[in-house]
Amino acid sequence: MAAALTFRLIGEGIAYSASPAMMTAAFEALALPHRYVLADVPRSEVAATVALLRAADAGGANVTVPHKAAVAALVDEVSDVAREADAVNTVVRDGAQLIGHNTDMPATIEALERLCPDGVSHAVLIGAGGVGRAIQLALAKVGAGRVTVLRRSDGSIQRLAEELASADLLINATPVGTGSDESLVPAAQLRPDLAVLDLVYRPSPTRLVREARAAGAPAEAGAAILLGQAWRSLELWLGRTAPVARMRAALDAELGASTDV
Repeated sequence: MAAALTFRLIGEGIAYSASPAMMTAAFEALALPHRYVLADVPRSEVAATVALLRAADAGGANVTVPHKAAVAALVDEVSDVAREADAVNTVVRDGAQLIGHNTDMPATIEALERLCPDGVSHAVLIGAGGVGRAIQLALAKVGAGRVTVLRRSDGSIQRLAEELASADLLINATPVGTGSDESLVPAAQLRPDLAVLDLVYRPSPTRLVREARAAGAPAEAGAAILLGQAWRSLELWLGRTAPVARMRAALDAELGASTDV
């Protein structure tokens, strides 16, 4: 039997995470004795937490907000994608080395191509933090013609209705809607030819996604991206095919809803 390893999710304020349910289901499906635990730590404890990944019983880690950039500076090497994104969401042990990867990017690109198979002419992105910057990079990768970034902090979100009039994609990269029934976008501004991607996944679907679908628009919550980055992380750690169907079923059970893909 394989030695039992501990995998971690490094972040702060992450008690809501559905990742342990997915990863635990994956290890069980593969008959592996590993465990996946939350490392809910402040910025001051990130370096010490990353150091734990060098222990003999450490398997690797996922990284979530707000520590992706901090971890990128603490690993020994980063992949090309992680370097370009300036963010690490997956840490792989390679002998004595810790290698940082970014599986968020391919999962996000996959979601964008699924929602907008004919390409993106004008994307409106709400949110300009670390997640927002990563989304901008993904939009560039899929050849988006124009990207308008709106922020609550500077009041530019007041132009939302004006910008949405010419947009074919709306992305919410803020935490608004997490654990609530809130939305930054009035339902009246949604329409069938405006695809919607809401990175919030709990609840799933979010209010924004529900209202977009009611308007006849293609729309996804963040659960599909969460699943996409998770199975890619697992394959990097284990070097074998992830049991995606089992992971999806575990995610659906955790969220009490069906993952979009």
